[in-house]
Amino acid sequence: MLQLRSIGTFASLLAFAHALTHQLIIGTLGTKSLYTVEFDDEASTLKLLANTSVPVPGSWITLNHDNTKLYTNAWATGPQFASYSLSDNHEITHDVTIAAGGNCTATSIFVVANPNPPYSVYGSFFGSNGGCGSVLSVDENGVLDAAIQNYTLSSAAGVHGTALSSDSRFLYSADDSANALWTHSIDPETGKVTFVANLTALSTGADPRHVAVHPSGKFLYVVLEGSNEIAQYTIDQSTGIPSFENVIYPLISSGDNASSYLGGDEVALSSSNKHLWATTRGGMDGTAGYISVFTLDENGAIKSQNFLTHTSTSGGGSNAVAPSPSTDRYAALMDSSKGFVEIWELAEDASNATIVAHLDLADGGCCANAVWLS
Repeated sequence: MLQLRSIGTFASLLAFAHALTHQLIIGTLGTKSLYTVEFDDEASTLKLLANTSVPVPGSWITLNHDNTKLYTNAWATGPQFASYSLSDNHEITHDVTIAAGGNCTATSIFVVANPNPPYSVYGSFFGSNGGCGSVLSVDENGVLDAAIQNYTLSSAAGVHGTALSSDSRFLYSADDSANALWTHSIDPETGKVTFVANLTALSTGADPRHVAVHPSGKFLYVVLEGSNEIAQYTIDQSTGIPSFENVIYPLISSGDNASSYLGGDEVALSSSNKHLWATTRGGMDGTAGYISVFTLDENGAIKSQNFLTHTSTSGGGSNAVAPSPSTDRYAALMDSSKGFVEIWELAEDASNATIVAHLDLADGGCCANAVWLS
C-alpha cells in the first residue's frame, strides 16, 4: 500500500511538473495599452495579469533576443517606434519612443528585431509616403537608440510585414500597396540593409501582407491579402532571392465570395517548425475568418494543408495568430472586432484545432498581435 501511495504521489508530482502557465503580451489597434495575460495549460484558462498604460498604441509588438525588451510601432501616431523593459514580475516599463527620421513620414506599422548581433530593429511604414523602411540601433541594454538608416523602396510601396532569415543575412518585406516582395541583405557588423531584389507578386491584386522564413533558409511563406491565399517561395541559397514555383493554397473555401473577406492576414511557424499556421480575416458584415495549418517536411516545403476552419468571428482588423514558442500544441488568436484573445489547441495528428480558452479584453482597440514570454 505504501508503495502504491508513493507511486501515486510521484505521478501527481509529475503531472504538476508538466502543468505550466504561459504569459503573453498583447498589443492593440489604437488604444494606449499593453495587456499581459496568462494561459494555464492544465486548466485551459486565460486570465488578465496586467493592463499597462503606454504612451503610444502598439499594434505590432516584438521581443528582443532574450525577452528582456519589447519593441512596438506607434499606431496612428506617425513614424515612431517605442522600446519597453520587461521585468520578471510582468511589469512593462517604457524606456523611450524615437522618431524614424529621414523621409519615412507615414504611420509605422510593423517592427521586427534581429536575434543576432548587433540586434538591430527594422521598422516598416504604411500609407502615404510609406515607401521606405528604417533600421534602428539599440544600446548595450537593448533599448532603442537611434535610426541609423532610412532606406527607400518605391513611391507606391507600403510594407505591411517583414521577416528575417534565421542567419540574419536577409530581410524580406511584403509590399501590400505595390503588390511586391522585397529582398535586402543585412550587414552583419552594422545591421544596415542593401537592396537585392524586388519581385512583382503572383497576380494583380494578390497583395502580400505578411511573410515567414523557414529556419533552413530554403523557403519563404507569403500571405496574399488580396487573393486570400498562401504562397510558398523557394529561396536561392547564394543570392537569398525567392522565386515562386507554383505552390499555393487557398485560405478561404472554394464556394466563398472573396469580396466578403478583408483578406489573408497572418502566417507563422510552430515551435518545432514542422507546422505552419495561417489566417484570413472575415468581413465587416460579420463573415467569419479562417484559420489553417500546414505540415512541412524537414526542409520546410509544404507537404499538406491539414484543415481550413472558420474562426469564431471575423477577427476585425486582426485575426492574428501567434504560435507558442515552446510547444506545437498551442497558438494564440487575437480578435479586434469584439476584443479578445483565444488559445487554439492543435490535435496530436495536426488534423484540426479547437478553441480551449477565451478571454475578453474589449476596450475599443484590443486586440492586435501577441508575443509569448513563456
